[in-house]
Formats: sequence, C-alpha cells, structure tokens
Amino acid sequence: MTRRFRGEDGSGLVSSLAGVVAFLAFLFFAAHVIIGLYATSVVTDVASTAARRVAGADATEEPAAASLAESKIRDALGGMGAHALITWHLGPDSVGVTVRVERPGFVAALGGGVIERTVTVRREALR
Repeated sequence: MTRRFRGEDGSGLVSSLAGVVAFLAFLFFAAHVIIGLYATSVVTDVASTAARRVAGADATEEPAAASLAESKIRDALGGMGAHALITWHLGPDSVGVTVRVERPGFVAALGGGVIERTVTVRREALR
C-alpha cells in the first residue's frame, strides 16, 4: 500500500484538467483553421466558375451573364455572399472578377481579415 503525503490530494485532477484544456484549445484552433481554408477554397472556386461563364457568353449577352453570375456567386457563398464585394473586369480579350469577403472565424484575433481572390479568364475567338 502506498502512503501519500499531505497536500497531494487532487493533483491528478489538476493535471487531467490541464490536459483537457490544452486538447480543447488545439481542437478549437484546428477547427478555426479548417473553416478558414474551406472558405478560401469556396471563394476561389466560385470566382473561377463565374469568370468562365461570363467569358463564354456572347458580347450581347455579357451584361446579363455578369449579373446572373454575380447572383450565383452570392448564393454559393451563403452568409458571406450578402456582404461580398464583387468587381468585374470586362475586356475584349479577357474577363476578370474580384471577389472580396470577410473571413469567417470564431475569434477575430485568430483569423479575422479578408479573403480576396481575382480570377482572369481569356476569351477564345474563332479565326
């Protein structure tokens, strides 16, 4: 039988509690990073899809295609899309779109900020 000294009562509880708190902190940080990476991937994908759609439209359909693509961007971004800043760069040889949204996050200090993606797609013409 082991003899315990005075003052050691609860020491296992304290170290276990510290371990659980450290584990939950790392889990929280990992979830925050994953959500930020997912949001960045979604913004990039939505911007490239919209630019390809507008670049494939005829010159007469271009304003309507850009308007439709912008509404699809906002729908795909969900809650982030309501406050998204979308800028089109329509040229004779290429179509570009810049999408700028607030980065989602639980704590502003861990990863607040902005996701900004610019995608440019060249137009193809028959010769």
